[in-house]
Amino acid sequence: MSYLRFLLTTWVLTFCISAFSQQLYDRSGSLIGRYDNEKIYDRSGSYRGHVDSGRFYDRSGSYMGYERDGKFYDRSGSYMGYRSDEKFYDRSGSYLGYYSSGNVYDRSGSLIGRYSNVPSTVIALVYFYGFYPLR
Repeated sequence: MSYLRFLLTTWVLTFCISAFSQQLYDRSGSLIGRYDNEKIYDRSGSYRGHVDSGRFYDRSGSYMGYERDGKFYDRSGSYMGYRSDEKFYDRSGSYLGYYSSGNVYDRSGSLIGRYSNVPSTVIALVYFYGFYPLR
């Protein structure tokens, strides 16, 4: 019985820690939001929307756009930009910035934010394409 309790406790702690660690920060390291189970929350814990299978929605569930094969589109299907490796570009191909080792940088290489265990699609939607203006 104690072995089963140990396994259950370990699983619960691991799940809680992994969910807690999906954070988004501004350039100074202040929390701006979190990503948990495909849902995006702002710094106060208010639900802002969700990302499901490459499609993104606002807090009321309205469709906002999608990402497919590293390309981003708005709700009307208009092309917004793309990701190549860890770099992001706008619709005209102009470089927007990149992410690396928990940091997000703008086109000039200045730090604009930090992240912990967040998918690249969410990084793009928050820091580069403005679908979730948490900053």
